[in-house]
Amino acid sequence: MCRRTLGGLLTGLTLAVFVVSCDRTQTVSLTAEDFRFVPDLVRVPSSVPLALTVFNAGREIHEFDSPVLTYAAGPGPAQSGKAETPGLRLAPGQSVRLVMAPPPGTYLYICRRKGHANMSGTLIVD
Repeated sequence: MCRRTLGGLLTGLTLAVFVVSCDRTQTVSLTAEDFRFVPDLVRVPSSVPLALTVFNAGREIHEFDSPVLTYAAGPGPAQSGKAETPGLRLAPGQSVRLVMAPPPGTYLYICRRKGHANMSGTLIVD
């Protein structure tokens, strides 16, 4: 049985939900609200794989687009199919889960929908 204390694991984590499960996967949840991602800054260690869940809690369609992160997740949810909108399309109430092991770095995630220009966030992998 896997036993961990969340208090020690949460030290140094900026504005993110972080859980290490017995399979050694850390979980981060993002919420797409109308015109913003919450949190908009996430910091995780690179030592264990990342399960990233994005939920659209807004009233409009949103996209989660981060070419490097979605590429790192490999084949998964269907893309929107349009060349001008390469992100993962999320209808209100819909969520998507991406599992990946990104190398250390800083990754921007954005919503490319028209009028959502300031809807962005940053994932920092240490």
